[in-house]
Amino acid sequence: MNILISIIKLLGGLALLIYGMKILSTNLKKLSGGKLEKVLTSATDNMFKGLLTGIVITVATQSSSATTIIVVGLVNSEILKLKNAIPIIMGANIGTTITSQILRLANIDSSSWLSLLTPAVIAPIFLLIGIFMLETAKDKKKNNVGEMMIGIGLLFTGMISMIDIASGFSDLPILSEMLSKLSNPVLGVLAGAFITMIVQSSSATVGILQALSTTGIVTYATTIPIILGQNIGTCVTSILASMGGSKNAKRTAAVHLYFNLIGTILFLIFIYAYQYLIGFSFWQDTIDMGQIANFHTIFNVVSTILLFPFINVIEKLTMITIRDKKGTDDDDDDESDYLSVLNMLDERVANIPNIAIMNSTAVIEKMGEIAEKNFRRSIQLLEDFQVKKLDKIEEREKAINRMEQVVTGFLVGMGSLDLSEQDNITVNALLKIQSEFEKIGDYAYRFSETVEDMHEKNIKLSAQAQENFEKICTMTEDSILTAIQAFKERDFKLIVEIEAIKEFAEIQKENYKNAHIQRLKEKTCNVESGIAFIELLTICEKMIDHCLNVSIATMNYITNENFVTKQEFFKKIYETQSALLKDKLNECNQRYAN
Repeated sequence: MNILISIIKLLGGLALLIYGMKILSTNLKKLSGGKLEKVLTSATDNMFKGLLTGIVITVATQSSSATTIIVVGLVNSEILKLKNAIPIIMGANIGTTITSQILRLANIDSSSWLSLLTPAVIAPIFLLIGIFMLETAKDKKKNNVGEMMIGIGLLFTGMISMIDIASGFSDLPILSEMLSKLSNPVLGVLAGAFITMIVQSSSATVGILQALSTTGIVTYATTIPIILGQNIGTCVTSILASMGGSKNAKRTAAVHLYFNLIGTILFLIFIYAYQYLIGFSFWQDTIDMGQIANFHTIFNVVSTILLFPFINVIEKLTMITIRDKKGTDDDDDDESDYLSVLNMLDERVANIPNIAIMNSTAVIEKMGEIAEKNFRRSIQLLEDFQVKKLDKIEEREKAINRMEQVVTGFLVGMGSLDLSEQDNITVNALLKIQSEFEKIGDYAYRFSETVEDMHEKNIKLSAQAQENFEKICTMTEDSILTAIQAFKERDFKLIVEIEAIKEFAEIQKENYKNAHIQRLKEKTCNVESGIAFIELLTICEKMIDHCLNVSIATMNYITNENFVTKQEFFKKIYETQSALLKDKLNECNQRYAN
């Protein structure tokens, strides 16, 4: 019964340690306000810089898992390239060893002045500071700092508790027997991997070993394979984080696994070959907290030194393991190819405003590009009608609708975050713009349905109608492409260009209608083809209208103002950009009139 109570207390101490790490990591990310991610994304121009960044971020967060999950999210979001993620992951493995080096302070001689740095002294100090800050904090930042202090205090309190309980296990024969079996390298590695998978923290596994080392019955032979195993077990966190992500996100998790797996195999070969051929004099000696921390550090540092020159090889290995689809024709893509961009909108970045906005913007750009592609393919159906191509247009339209649903939910969900005024304006603008691109997609699909109806009824446009139709289609496609470009580049000149195209298109549409009426009178055009012609003209006009709406909402990116009405937009254009608008209208006349 006493043993059971002791085990429960030991697990309670472990829970405090893990929870303390989680609180520390979570609040540090809140305080950073997305700066951690910015630091990681900036560490792309130099592999050594990436390695150092991985070390620093992991030391700060006290969690290699937290760093790796962020990296997986950034790769999944296409913000960070796979090759640039590899040195960061290597650095995270080194950074995580700092925790065990800090925990070893519990073994400092109480007679030394350094005893002031032991967890037994530090823990209550941090807890007191944390509680005081929480009780007196008047803003979120101080509140987060207070919670960080409590996290550090709980981390150390958990370790103290584990050491106190574990010290009473020295006289348990069953523990000595279990530990002796774990000196078998295979069993030891499996045990280390399994425990780490359960507690989801390599630092916690090493902390357990350090606590047990106070019993005086833990040897090098037992400890080494367990530490090697925990480096494999910690990869489960990044693997779970990559599930449902892009191929590169999965490759990033594979990098973490391969790096630790290869390092473990190399160490196992060297250590046990040496032990078998020559033998370590200390192999069966007991190991203390400091020596456990040192081996943990040595393993990760040496593994990094050995594998760092082979970053390209590791990248190729992951590419071989997780392959891309074979190249396809432009119309041989499927819905999953379009929707893969939605991997950017996942929970790993949902609470980081700057990354969430950046990713939402990329997805919305993709919506516009797919809508433009559908319009282009719909025009081509008039010359070469194929059911297969029509089905692809419908498939892409469904993808746009799905993207619109996901983006809307993602952006609306950001409303629960503590957004700045500028971010709020941006989110509102993005909600409007993605809705407009979705409507452009709807009209592109409606265009294809009209063409299908013409094909079934064998309706043909007259030569003059076909010429006019091609011109209005060119204006419409240019309008969509310009709207996408204006949204991407936030270029006010492009916004003025869309207004110019719209004005010119309205004039030309009336001219085309009048010419159509004249053809009817002259009986060079029949009623059915005339109805189809007017329908196609109307669809193009609506699409250009929605392109203008995109440009109006894009003005919020440029001016950081709340939504302007169309009247305010026109006033701004005509009062401040009349000369530019006139130049753009002249360009339209030269481009489309002749």
